[in-house]
Amino acid sequence: MLNSEIKIKAVIDSEKEVWNSFVAKNYPPVGAFMASWEWGNFQTALGRKTERFKISLNENIVGLFTLVYCNLPLKQVYGYSPRGPVLDINFFNTTEKIDELFKSLQVWVKENFPQFIFVRFEPPIKERFKIKGLAVSFPEYYIQPRHNLAINLNKTEEEILAEFHPSNRANVRKAERKNVTVETKEFLNTEELNQFFNLAKDTSYRNKNKHIFPNIAYFETIQKIALGVKEAKNNELAICFFVGKHEERIGAINMVLFFSGTATYLFGASATLELPSKITTYLHWYGIKESKKMGFKYYDLGGIDEKLWVSLTTFKRRFKGEEFEYIGNVDVVIKPVLYKLFNLARKIKKSI
Repeated sequence: MLNSEIKIKAVIDSEKEVWNSFVAKNYPPVGAFMASWEWGNFQTALGRKTERFKISLNENIVGLFTLVYCNLPLKQVYGYSPRGPVLDINFFNTTEKIDELFKSLQVWVKENFPQFIFVRFEPPIKERFKIKGLAVSFPEYYIQPRHNLAINLNKTEEEILAEFHPSNRANVRKAERKNVTVETKEFLNTEELNQFFNLAKDTSYRNKNKHIFPNIAYFETIQKIALGVKEAKNNELAICFFVGKHEERIGAINMVLFFSGTATYLFGASATLELPSKITTYLHWYGIKESKKMGFKYYDLGGIDEKLWVSLTTFKRRFKGEEFEYIGNVDVVIKPVLYKLFNLARKIKKSI
């Protein structure tokens, strides 16, 4: 049986290059940065206890995952593996093998983390596997988006633009007529970061004050962890900001991460008064072109959801591109009663 042969061991610091190379080789085009070594460092820098593990079969690595400790009230805790485990795509090529793996993970989790209520995994796979008689749950809600939209950059700029919705092509031309310009910055200084947050407040208000931005410490920390995009190698996490200006005013800023052949739009903020200049559409078009010039294969526009983010999903789909689907959360439950209470509390909080 596969589950009797699987070994799960802690990873040491000297294995960074092996880790990132494995992720780059086996992860689908979107979301890989969350499984990178640097993203684990980022979680640690935010004050969260973080550990890394490798899944081996006959001394060969067939999977990797980062485990983040998430604290709850009353000294309760659960584990979370952002976009993990990343699995060897050549080996874990059937749902039966993935099913066997999660049987092993369940035994391992219960033996090593009895203090957890559950451990939440997010394997970058599409199809739901079947587990019978095991304490594994597939919540309907998700942490990271279950659907992403990305632009394939293995085309000419003309071909990419031609595939845009006609309204987006018109918006690009309008922005050019209005002399919208873009400046690329590898990092933002304190003043620029404050400008970004002023735009973020405007964006949040425009979106009915929904909580869509983390605090400023999040951005300060990620700038310390990631390398500048010009400095980073292909299998290192890098960052840059695209700063859009109209009539010398900063009208929008996009934060983009680069890892494993994909440029990922993570956060963007814009001024309501500058929207008529079509600066938000143009900023993505500029990011697409720059990412292509730098040799990246995809420009990931991020999550889409027709029910939760109607207008945002419509906006992103006007760029066309490819849509990717993931399974979502896979929870290995350790304390069933507390797990039910956790989900009940979450449901009540969401309804308030």
